[in-house]
Order: sequence, then C-alpha cells, then structure tokens
Amino acid sequence: MMKTYKEAFALLLEKQNAHQHRQRQKKEALYKKIPELSAIDDEMNRLGIALTRATIARDTNKAASVRNQMSALENRKKELYAGNEELLTHSYFCPLCADKGMIGSEICQCLNQCLSELSFSTYDLKSRAQKETFETFNLKFYSDVPIIEGVPSPSENAATNKRLMKTYCRNFDSLTGHLLFTGPPGVGKTFMSNCIVNELSKKGYGIVYITAAHLVSSIQDQIFREGKASDEIFQPLILCDLLIIDDLGAEYSSDYSQKLLYEVIDTRLNAEKKMIISTNLTVIKIQELYDERLSSRICGNFKTVAFHGEDIRILKAKKSR
Repeated sequence: MMKTYKEAFALLLEKQNAHQHRQRQKKEALYKKIPELSAIDDEMNRLGIALTRATIARDTNKAASVRNQMSALENRKKELYAGNEELLTHSYFCPLCADKGMIGSEICQCLNQCLSELSFSTYDLKSRAQKETFETFNLKFYSDVPIIEGVPSPSENAATNKRLMKTYCRNFDSLTGHLLFTGPPGVGKTFMSNCIVNELSKKGYGIVYITAAHLVSSIQDQIFREGKASDEIFQPLILCDLLIIDDLGAEYSSDYSQKLLYEVIDTRLNAEKKMIISTNLTVIKIQELYDERLSSRICGNFKTVAFHGEDIRILKAKKSR
C-alpha cells in the first residue's frame, strides 16, 4: 500500500507540474498579445521600490500617493486580464486541497483519483506510449497506392488521421464526443492511441488505457476475489479525463462481459466523459457480435475513424531480415 501511495503522489505531482506549465504558457501568450501588461509590471516594480523608500522615510503623503498609483495599475491589470482572471493569482491543480493531496487527515479527491487510476496499472498500456508518439508515427510504412479505386491511399489515410488526432489532443478540453478506431490488425490503431496517451499525459490529464479483455477480467477480479463494491471499482473508469479501451472484440464474450462493458460505456456516455475504443471489427461486425444495447451505444455515439493498409508489423519484420 505504501508503494501505491508513493506512486499516486508521484502521479499527482506530474499532473500539478503539467497544470502549472499550461498556466505559464497561457500567461506568456497573454503578455505577448497585450504588451501593456509587461509595462504595468515594470511600473509596479518601480512603485514598489518607491513605496519602500517612502515608508522608511516616514513620508506618509508620498506613500499614500504611491499606493493610489499602484491601486490604479492593479485595476487596469484586472481589466486587461478579463476572461483570464485565474492567471492573476497562483492557480492550483486542485483548489480543494491546494495541491497537498490531503484535506486535514482525509484523502482529497485529486489523490484518490490518482490511486484509482493506478488500480488498473497492472493492465494498462501507458509504458508503450513513451516511445510511440506523433513524432515517431512514420508514414513511410503506408502505401501510396489506394486499396480501392477512388478511396484515399493508406498513406493519405494515415496522414489525415495523424493530423486529426494532433488536433484532438490540442483542443482536448473543448472537444466533445467519442472516437471508434476501426481497421485490420497492424495498421496503426494502437500506435495512434499511444500517441494520444503520450501527448495528453504530458499535459496532466487522467487517462485509463486498457484492453477490453483486461478491463473485463480486472473488474471481475475486483468483484469476486477482492470483494470490492461496484462503485469503488468503476470510479477510476468514470472519473478519468479519457478512457481508452483497446482491442475490443478480443475479450472472451459472454452475457456478463457484455454487461460490464455496457455499464462502463453507458455510464461515461451519461457523464459526457470522453472515450476512445479501438477494434479490428467493422461496425457491422460489432452489431453482429454484441447485444443491441451495447452495440447501439457504440455505433450510435462514437465517431468512426477508419485505418487502412497492410500490417505494418509484418512489413517491419520483412525489412529487418
């Protein structure tokens, strides 16, 4: 348990650092857009020195005059920060606990979320994302020849998907909806998911990234072996910023496994929390293999992002011979 808490605090620190980095970037962009802010800061520094001197000299009239000038500048600064007021003061990743992870002797929800995310870490795929990024997503393995006449070539398809997913990560906060990655094995679906995980993790977002098979088996283990309540088990799957379910269709399918998948997906849909599902199945095959409740949730609420081409893993193996 101590190791788990240590890992959770480390994860929370990563999220806090990423949050502060985003705040600094916003502030730098605002100063670049409004040069007057920099001039105000310079003048405030000058007045601060003047106030100190006036206070030491016990010149009350001078001190009062300086304070009035500083107050006027502060008001002007607030006007210029309209819409970005949170940048005026130190912004905590979690204002509830001021980034301590604890509220008194109680665990804050931010640390609890990190603990919850780690509860699935035995099965997650995040480690692979460290080397599979948008920078290493190589289009040279995709053919320039269309598989079907009139349809974009695998290379064009991959380039489009890469561009769309980079935009997805850049605008993650403002986007809504869910994505369904479809296509045969080895065409880049999981690699693209890893790119997304790598990019969003750097920004401090909470992500649970797990295969469908391990998702089902993990929930079953926690229910039947560990005796956990369903609310406790489902919490990390509901609260995380993004849930990625990889390799849908490879899990052992039963009425019970479908029920578990349905509960996870339906609950996140109702909470309007983002999801990505990756599968080798076509939309038609999903409708054939899964019951109507589950298949309708997926096919009716997820935007399909199709991947085309030959199995890149086989192509890489041939080139390495």
